[in-house]
Amino acid sequence: MTPVRIFLDTNVFILGAANPDEPEGIILRWAGFETGNSEVEVVMSDEVLDQIRRVGRRLRGKDWAGELLTRLWRNVRLVYIVIDAQEWAAMAATEIAIPREDISVFLTARTGAAQCFVSSNYRLVAALAAQTGEFECLTPAEFVERYLPH
Repeated sequence: MTPVRIFLDTNVFILGAANPDEPEGIILRWAGFETGNSEVEVVMSDEVLDQIRRVGRRLRGKDWAGELLTRLWRNVRLVYIVIDAQEWAAMAATEIAIPREDISVFLTARTGAAQCFVSSNYRLVAALAAQTGEFECLTPAEFVERYLPH
């Protein structure tokens, strides 16, 4: 059964908006990025929005990054969560094998009760799958193959 609440890592938003025919773009289209017609919920936080803004601006300019964010807010059913600073600090102090720069990403997915975590960061996907087991962890190509065959 296809997940109804997912977490998409920053790279999925950036690559999907830039390359609509690639797995990341197929996922964004499925999530309503172009038309707003989707029942799927995408977990989002300030940290992820800031990453999208920063990376999008660096790669394609501030206008492109702004358009990407506007389309997300307008068309995608976002489940917006706030990351607790104490939870972040506790996670940083543990022995879990998640890189410090990805703690906010992990906590966004966890706090938002995502059923599936999708990222092009193979190392992060593997670490989360091995360490937590809290949600299914897939690359964009794996997600498309498993849930969105065309």
